[in-house]
Amino acid sequence: MIAQHFYTRDRRGIFSKTPGYDTVAKSANLQDEFIINTLQDLCFYEAPVSLAGEEDLSKYPKALFCVNTEDGSMVIGESAFAGRDYTGERNRYFTHNYIIPEEEKDDYIKNPERIIYSEGFIHNYDINEGRVIPEVREIKQSKSLNYTSSIEEMYSKASINEEIFTNIIKASFHAAQYGKKIYVVLDCEKNYIEYISREILRYLYRVLPFPVRRRIGFITYMKVPKNKNFINIIFLCKGSIKRINTELKAGYIFDIPGKEFYIDGIDSAKHPFIDFVINNIGNEAVLNDFFNKVDNHKIEESLNLCEYDDIFGGNNRNSIADKKTAKIGIKDEKEQYNNFKENDNMHGNKFVKIMKFFIDKIKIKFKNY
Repeated sequence: MIAQHFYTRDRRGIFSKTPGYDTVAKSANLQDEFIINTLQDLCFYEAPVSLAGEEDLSKYPKALFCVNTEDGSMVIGESAFAGRDYTGERNRYFTHNYIIPEEEKDDYIKNPERIIYSEGFIHNYDINEGRVIPEVREIKQSKSLNYTSSIEEMYSKASINEEIFTNIIKASFHAAQYGKKIYVVLDCEKNYIEYISREILRYLYRVLPFPVRRRIGFITYMKVPKNKNFINIIFLCKGSIKRINTELKAGYIFDIPGKEFYIDGIDSAKHPFIDFVINNIGNEAVLNDFFNKVDNHKIEESLNLCEYDDIFGGNNRNSIADKKTAKIGIKDEKEQYNNFKENDNMHGNKFVKIMKFFIDKIKIKFKNY
């Protein structure tokens, strides 16, 4: 079952008897220590300056976020501007969290649209209703959102191209492996940012292996960059980054409207794995079948992009210009995938499957030397 957690400004809360921000309700089985040390740090929101005084709550961008915590659970939450508090004088925000236990979260990992298009978040709660709220069986998923029909349409609406998207894929591997932050500044209206960011995430998660998905987190809107635990991919509005400081430089910055990209550490090499996923991005069945098989084989360095290149006979560990690698050449990605699939079907034992597949690849390499 999935626990719930509400956080806002009110007369009192569960952990504080005085007015202010606090947890105001939670599911019974949710541990206080987890709430204080993990959940409450994820409960934050700052409204765009340009909307100061605006009373129409629908004009404020909502911040959907998803993180994978140290205890193995997943948190899917949403923070939203909620208007006046109980005094009628001060503004407040409201955060509603769903906490998915480790034994249930892989269903969301393998079906990321259940995360990206989750809904059913509330933005107000009467503390007189009590401190305990029920657990739920599942998180509702939006059925009415106007999805982009293709990755090309997403590129157009997000004002990006394949090169930028490819670099975001590479950066995501580094986020999973090293905890890097990825700041994506979008060129769109503030109340449109949650739509564009979800569309980018929809295609991004589709091409990321399950181990990477299990390590990274995102948020669809921040007013200004903040360093929050477990949140790696951060979407920002135009003009949100005023100054590039050391902390920001430690991550990757994709400033789309400013056409400025700070991506030191991301290689410019072509990766067979990325070619494969981009070429099959419209075919989720092929990608899911591939990722499930690879996940079952338990790749040793499952957060390393080059490990996935090796499946397709590529090796970018030293240099993409390596002459021997160039002689081998990279076959059509679909053919490579089919070869992988055929090898998988030939052998019942998982260890034999993966060993034979890589031995065949090594034999092919020696023939070409």
